Amino acid sequence: MKQLKRNLPPLTALVAFEASARLGSFTAAADELNVSREAVSRQIRALEGYLGVSLFERDANRAVMGLMGERFFATVSPNLWAIATAAQELTGDISVPATEDAPMPTPTTDLDLPTILVVDDTPGNIHHLHGLLKDEYRVIAQTSGKEALNWLSSETPDLILLDVRMPEMDGYELCTRIKNTASLSDIPVIFLTSLNDPADETHGLEIGACDFITRPIVPAVLKARMRSHLDLRQTRNALEDLLTRRADRLQKAEEMLVRISKDISAYQVA
Repeated sequence: MKQLKRNLPPLTALVAFEASARLGSFTAAADELNVSREAVSRQIRALEGYLGVSLFERDANRAVMGLMGERFFATVSPNLWAIATAAQELTGDISVPATEDAPMPTPTTDLDLPTILVVDDTPGNIHHLHGLLKDEYRVIAQTSGKEALNWLSSETPDLILLDVRMPEMDGYELCTRIKNTASLSDIPVIFLTSLNDPADETHGLEIGACDFITRPIVPAVLKARMRSHLDLRQTRNALEDLLTRRADRLQKAEEMLVRISKDISAYQVA
């Protein structure tokens, strides 16, 4: 079984490939899977890298499935359909066996969606935010600061939406703990609260939050601010990665110069 798992490509990549091959374009696949075209393209490139072959022939404007892609699709499509059908039959969702002409069910996977952690002790607020964001983000909800910290001990979201007034541990304390944890400190935190005193906003920003939004929420404003902070974090991470890679190259160059210097010295002694 371990060997089998090592030989299996990632399921998300297979789902993205099957949708693209069946629908004839990455854009159509992205619409069906409710993700971006770039996410579909990344998954397919990952699959091609895993297989060591090109499944699609690409140019500046489109991607056309090649011969290897057609061969792979002929194997993948019926087997994915069989797996989905078996799962639905076990859960009692369908009673009609799959046929060759039956359409593939739309996968519910959230490929490559940014993860948003919502921390709020009011279920109505959580449901409202989930309804606003579920089409663009993977939304995870926790109803207390303690639960949020437990979840954060094993997973890292892309952004946190945080209420202020909560029992036991309020949003300010939770934000402070997050910002004092090295592995979490760069996660953007946005306070969503009914508090509208400038002193509350000032305190929230002083302890590390990147934004402070007062209810009632204007969906367009919330989404715009979230995108801005996510883009900023992505840009910062890319810059840090670039600087790290340049530092590594510089270190390797220095090490090479040291070796060359030693070789020259040894030659001069000889």
